[in-house]
Amino acid sequence: MNKIISYLKQLDLTDEEIKLYLSLLESGSMSVNDLSATVGIKRTTSYAYIDLLIKKGLVMKLVKDSKKLVAANEPENLQPLVEAKLASAKAIQQSFPDMLKTLSTLPKNNSTAEAEIKYYKGKNGVKKIYEEILQADEVRSYVNIEEITEVFPENVHLFNYAFKKNPEMKMFEIVENSPDAKARFKTQEESKNYFYKFLPEGMNLKAQDILIYENNVAIIHFKDQVSGVVLRNADLYTNFKLLFDFIWKILPNK
Repeated sequence: MNKIISYLKQLDLTDEEIKLYLSLLESGSMSVNDLSATVGIKRTTSYAYIDLLIKKGLVMKLVKDSKKLVAANEPENLQPLVEAKLASAKAIQQSFPDMLKTLSTLPKNNSTAEAEIKYYKGKNGVKKIYEEILQADEVRSYVNIEEITEVFPENVHLFNYAFKKNPEMKMFEIVENSPDAKARFKTQEESKNYFYKFLPEGMNLKAQDILIYENNVAIIHFKDQVSGVVLRNADLYTNFKLLFDFIWKILPNK
């Protein structure tokens, strides 16, 4: 049922419309009074939502034994809503280049560039952090490859593209000593400036990617709710860099 409700919401049906429509599908025709009582919506409110469902072709009015009733149309009547949604999405996609061009010409306020702390939530937000990081000339990272690959499988291609775009970029990674990490490095495209070392067996970083680059320290959390924070502070960056380089020095070569 949750799957059905989620799909109907994608067709822009409200919670109330969904309750009324599904109840009619399950129970057949009934009066608005009975329908309102069944779904727990006020009768006066139900009339408004039923009118919307009628306009969308999902509900019909009928008279049976002199009683005014409402009933659900066949589920096939959802097809026009699907087609309208697809047409809308296509129109949005087609107009995006022009809209992007227009937005790009607007005056820009770069006040965020030097912000001391920036927060991001969700995969799309965190992806912005990676895109910014991969423009740096030198990056250091502590990361659990096994865990991050489950959330960001596209990162391998993103990093490979970054090296192609900027062959002089240097990247150092300290990772867990796991089969997944070793497999990842076998598929990693060769780069003269990409380096990695393994932590001792049994020592694993948990659910985070810590990246050190150009006076920034980014901490990306990818367990449960994906989120990230970028801390811009030269002293913090220097301290993290020193600790990273110390650990790097004492770790054995692969």
